[in-house]
Amino acid sequence: MGLMAQAGSGDMVKPICVLRRTLPFIALLVSCIISTAVYAKEDPLKLVSNEYPPFYSNQLPNYGVVSHLIHESLLRANLSVTHRFFPFSRAVLLTKAGYADGIVGIWFRQSREEWVEYSQPLLSVQVVLYKRIDRDISFDQLSDLKQYIIGVGRGYANPAAFDEAGLTTEEGSSDSENLKKLHLGRTDLILISQGVAEFLISQNAIDYRDEFEVIGAPFSVELFHFGVSRNRRDHKEIIKQFNNGLNEMKQDGSVERILKLHGFETNAYWQQELKQGPRN
Repeated sequence: MGLMAQAGSGDMVKPICVLRRTLPFIALLVSCIISTAVYAKEDPLKLVSNEYPPFYSNQLPNYGVVSHLIHESLLRANLSVTHRFFPFSRAVLLTKAGYADGIVGIWFRQSREEWVEYSQPLLSVQVVLYKRIDRDISFDQLSDLKQYIIGVGRGYANPAAFDEAGLTTEEGSSDSENLKKLHLGRTDLILISQGVAEFLISQNAIDYRDEFEVIGAPFSVELFHFGVSRNRRDHKEIIKQFNNGLNEMKQDGSVERILKLHGFETNAYWQQELKQGPRN
């Protein structure tokens, strides 16, 4: 009877001793888990883009109007960011692979929805053809341009009608490179955002003044978006928070303030959008 009591006492003491030794480890483990979760939440979103002045660029105040709108909207969701600049094709690859969390200024194409979640639109831009003034080039339909070499951006989403026309194109890593090739006569035309072309020409006035002109009507009006990589499990939640922040900015006048700061208060998209109520 005494032996049984001793054995029972030992069985009770052993688990208590083990528990005492285990509690500090459990507390440390829980602390690590909590710290990791907090760190993950506070880890900045890694944003990427190409150089696309005057809309977004490493050389512009607040990285340009589109970047400014994006950064401000994310800030309202308590999301900090880093923003790095690459050639467009590389920025796309980084976002597709999940090495970047988001891409700035992406245009909507249905095929891109496989790898990116789109925000509400941020700004509109016209896509046009430019030529040298001293070149006699005109066209009534796109097939008239088949004899010419047309510079395009590598990885850019060209207007569907342009892509379907079977034209001869030559890719450049940037719009700046394409404009220089047009200047040197290495291409006959370039497809480019009119705003980007006007900015680049103004920045290189000595070489480019009175040298280029638009040919034909705009091919398309495109809309800039913020895109979040679908490799992030919370991509939909981030876009939801972003859109909520953008709606707040519309209502409290922040959008108008940012547009005016960057000289885009007459942007066609926002002239219509600011008359409307908040988007869902």
